[in-house]
Amino acid sequence: MGRVCVLRSVRVYFKKKDRLKFVSHLDMNRFMTRILNLSKIPLWYTEGFNPHPYLTFLLPLSLGFESDCEIMEIRIIDDTFSNEAVKFALQKVSPEYIEIFDVRDAILKAGKIAYAQFMIKFPETDAEFSESLKMFLSQKSIEVTKTGKKGKVSVIDLAPKIKHFDLRMDFDSTYLDIILPAGGSDNINPSLLLKAYGDIPSYKVTRTMIYDENMNQFQ
Repeated sequence: MGRVCVLRSVRVYFKKKDRLKFVSHLDMNRFMTRILNLSKIPLWYTEGFNPHPYLTFLLPLSLGFESDCEIMEIRIIDDTFSNEAVKFALQKVSPEYIEIFDVRDAILKAGKIAYAQFMIKFPETDAEFSESLKMFLSQKSIEVTKTGKKGKVSVIDLAPKIKHFDLRMDFDSTYLDIILPAGGSDNINPSLLLKAYGDIPSYKVTRTMIYDENMNQFQ
């Protein structure tokens, strides 16, 4: 009898930096498909007229954001091909602005994602701006208008949704570290919160972590 292939789901953790922050989710899917094909990893391919390697992104990133914790799930058909081997194979064919830093077996379902952490950098060191932003985020109510997927407009209060925030300044910038609901039925984009604050000329957003409902790193 021939050897039976064991299908295994693994999650690839990578950093999305530099020019890739301007790549849409659809184009990112095509981009990573090419990388997977170059890697020669023993992947499971979809069936049908146009087979392609199975991949899905957990909590796709907003356009214009960088990330230290992107998660892509793929399926392996060779159970002897280790997670370390997957990481090494992908690192060899990934460009410099994609950093593959970990590969793990899938544990929790994607629906268990509950929070995301962001680091927002403002090119501003004015103490008055920092104190104003802190007071804004500390309010008991921050009502904003949000448009849903089907164009449904609703008013939501962002204040109770802020899990944690911290502000700090260095010699040339102000940094806001903030944790917000993510995934599932409640997904808050930090840009929505900053828009409610008022006119901010520019800022840079980096997603730094994804958590489950117990505030453990999502796996």
